[in-house]
Amino acid sequence: MARVHIGPGTVAGAEHDGVFRFLGMPYAAPPVGELRWAPPAPPAAWDGVRDATAFGPPAVQIADIGIDFGAPQSEDCLHLNVWSTTLDPEDRRPVMVWIHGGGFLGGASSMPEYSGADLARRGVTVVSFNYRLGAFGFLSHPDAGANAAVLDWVAALHWVAANISAFGGDPDNVTIFGQSAGAAAVRALLSAPAARGLFHRAIAQSAGFEDYAVPPSPSYDRITDASEEMFDRLGTRDLDELRRLPAQQVREASFALAGTPPAGQLHTPANLVWYPTTDGAVVADGFAGRPRDVPVLFGWTQHESRFFHRPAGQYARPDLDPAEIYTPEVLATMTRALAGSRADEVLARFGADGRAPYDALTELTTDAIWAEPAWETYQRFAGLGRTAYAYRFARVAPGARRSGLLAAHMSELPYLFGLPTGGDEYDEVDAAVSDTVRHAWTEFARTGVPRYGDGTAWPSCDAAAPRLTVIGDDARSAPVHLGPVAAAINSTREPNRDR
Repeated sequence: MARVHIGPGTVAGAEHDGVFRFLGMPYAAPPVGELRWAPPAPPAAWDGVRDATAFGPPAVQIADIGIDFGAPQSEDCLHLNVWSTTLDPEDRRPVMVWIHGGGFLGGASSMPEYSGADLARRGVTVVSFNYRLGAFGFLSHPDAGANAAVLDWVAALHWVAANISAFGGDPDNVTIFGQSAGAAAVRALLSAPAARGLFHRAIAQSAGFEDYAVPPSPSYDRITDASEEMFDRLGTRDLDELRRLPAQQVREASFALAGTPPAGQLHTPANLVWYPTTDGAVVADGFAGRPRDVPVLFGWTQHESRFFHRPAGQYARPDLDPAEIYTPEVLATMTRALAGSRADEVLARFGADGRAPYDALTELTTDAIWAEPAWETYQRFAGLGRTAYAYRFARVAPGARRSGLLAAHMSELPYLFGLPTGGDEYDEVDAAVSDTVRHAWTEFARTGVPRYGDGTAWPSCDAAAPRLTVIGDDARSAPVHLGPVAAAINSTREPNRDR
């Protein structure tokens, strides 16, 4: 057992294979009772030694998909975890704070694929944490405000600032990084006044980009409307009464209002409701207000939407036939929803190419929800003169090629946190790519500049000569290439583009 003294008291963690692990430490008081929908309060101090060898409870899962998180779900979820190879405050390692994804409806820092041990062996101190989900984290109420989960993230960063030196970390060199919903959280923190000075670099993986070109993006108005409907479902808008309701009742109402696509359409992240949005208080402004001294690393995967729109054989129910789901009619409906005034042109291109509806649909949704907004973000950062680096993750592991998932949403995560051993899902090329990814991410955390294995810096965002890093079988600098579908969608922005 290893003991560390932090602000609220002493914690005892474990050491395995050279990495110290401290789990389930409270960074705020339980957000229950009068603290439901309130800003996080400081955690209570404790006497003696607190066990820190087990993860804390995951937040109440709004969309519960049956994952075993190792602890019962609970509103009492504001706990964090630390991995480090040193407990010497003088070592001042770069700190990387991970924000988990899950559409703000599910997920937890205790998921095995988010272990910080392998990154810690790269000479950084890794932190992860849980936060309030769904309406628990994003309800808008006139007496409570909105974006309670954003304040959770800020509270976790305050904990890091106050305590991370005891785990060998440098509070003056903190990188926030997240994927999917976690990347949207990174964007919100870039625009949150209360977070200024608490982090110094930011990594956004597969989200957190500009608003979508055609479909409506998650917004404060959308949350406000859903909150009002939720009050109707719960039979009250009185805050005290709402705080006394059973958590399960709030969860069920939150799930019912989580975002259903319009008739004939398939789900995409554009349908999400419970989401960090600009409210003028907690999240005050957009990218233009991003701190100038915070470099950003951002990117997407080559075939993002195949995670959401699965190929044949990738459904929990074997009786589901993708050919019956991804029909020409669905493709036409989704193209009109995502390509707007250029829909006929995009559909004609798909027809001329002779592609199956599934292949066309996954290209369309990947371009509209990820690639095109990422390109718009590239231009935004370059135009503002802010230091930023972009990537496209295109490596297709052997298992992913067999399944048809290819480089889908989340496919880069095993390369960052640690490839599974054994089996035939990954090969020696994947091991080398994993080394490349971890090197770039930790170099960015250490210096603010991601680098290739030979020490060469990645190209930064440049409006005059746009380049990014393509992570395929190797990593290389390449010109930014916007495919014809993404370019058609991007052109719909032109008349109203506001830099």
